[in-house]
Amino acid sequence: MNEIIGNKVNPFIDRSIIDRNITFREHGSDKADQNFAEMLNGILSNVNQLQIDADQAVGQMLTGDIENIHQVLIKAEEAQLSLQLTSQVVNKVLQAYQEISRMQI
Repeated sequence: MNEIIGNKVNPFIDRSIIDRNITFREHGSDKADQNFAEMLNGILSNVNQLQIDADQAVGQMLTGDIENIHQVLIKAEEAQLSLQLTSQVVNKVLQAYQEISRMQI
């Protein structure tokens, strides 16, 4: 009945996606744009998966499948922090874009 949610720490950003984006950057802007989009999609899907895992852990705790509340709280906090980090990165990117658009050429 007790189920361990997981002790493995998953990275927020998958390094293989970033490495592929850097490798293809030299081969043309279209390919680099596609890889940048893939990288963003990968990061957002990782954040989404953390949210789903946290929701599932809470559901399992409520049904009595998991009795270790600490693991559930860790999953929930990890999901919350990843979402906050993503939100802050998006805000910084938007601020940088706004500053660049205000520059006079």
